[in-house]
Amino acid sequence: MNSNNGELLLITVNHETVPMEDRERYSLDKDQVRKLYETLRETSIVDEALILSTCNRFELYSKTIDPEKGADSIIEALQKFYRIDAQSIRNHAVVQEGQAAIKHLIEVSAGLKSQIVGEAEIFGQVKDAYAMCQKLGYAGSLLNRLFQKGFQAAKLIRHSTSIGEGQINISNVAVSLSLKIFGGLDHTSALIVGTGEIGEKTAKALRSRGAKSFGVASHSLERTQGVAETWGGTPRVVSEIESYLNEYDIIISSTELNEPLLTQSSLEQLNRQRKNRPLFLIDLGLPRNIDPSCAAVDDVYLYNLDDLAKIAEDNLSERRAAIKSSEAIAAKKSELIWKTLVNRGLVSFR
Repeated sequence: MNSNNGELLLITVNHETVPMEDRERYSLDKDQVRKLYETLRETSIVDEALILSTCNRFELYSKTIDPEKGADSIIEALQKFYRIDAQSIRNHAVVQEGQAAIKHLIEVSAGLKSQIVGEAEIFGQVKDAYAMCQKLGYAGSLLNRLFQKGFQAAKLIRHSTSIGEGQINISNVAVSLSLKIFGGLDHTSALIVGTGEIGEKTAKALRSRGAKSFGVASHSLERTQGVAETWGGTPRVVSEIESYLNEYDIIISSTELNEPLLTQSSLEQLNRQRKNRPLFLIDLGLPRNIDPSCAAVDDVYLYNLDDLAKIAEDNLSERRAAIKSSEAIAAKKSELIWKTLVNRGLVSFR
């Protein structure tokens, strides 16, 4: 990419403004992230770029050569990549520049913008996105400075406020919901689908809340056995799920799939074996792992990321003061970082 001076630009599609069925259209795996970087390289207007793709957000931080045309040019590139018409992208995306983009980055990294406010996983996800950006050669002087200073500000928020108290994460919310529904997990059998970070945290949460019987399933038996050995549980393979699904009362899924793990027709067939035993499905994936139509099946109860965020919202009142303090820190630090970027000539001041 070029080395000309340009403007700091952020384009984000996230849970705050876009429903799940639209968000999942922007979800990317690592190979797709690399391909999008290649698409951006082909534009003559993008000088530096960083892509963040998580279960609830797509974000593109960039340095553009022409601040006036930067957003339009990037949206054209996204239209080409996603094959989504430009107007839909404009309707879905929020565009921010300069200090506003910096403040957003700090708040995202600190967990203030997460569906489960205060969760810590997002910080690692942003750091991983930055590491990948560096490895592929898309981070230059502006993004390197921005993200290093942004990480420092996010750490300050985490360490100087109570925003992250209580081991807040989506896995704990999912397991707490299961506990509330069943009244106890010692005689309830749960299946975890997915052995990534969310899957491991779910296994840990189940074990800490008294679950004695749970399965762990993934596409790789070797990976599944590793998680099962660490936290307990029976290793399973995702491709064989229909053969053992009837053994479980709770399914918590967070894996990458090309097709839905469960469909309405498959669960209707399973119902004949279950004889009115309720089945609770908690879908932590995006794109979603479980077809939404499954909720129509008798004795099946389906929850997704948005549902769990609403449940977590009920417990948010106690942390309102911490959120306010955190936002004040983010505002102050973003102003200081922006001034530094301007003084160093890394961005143009308009």
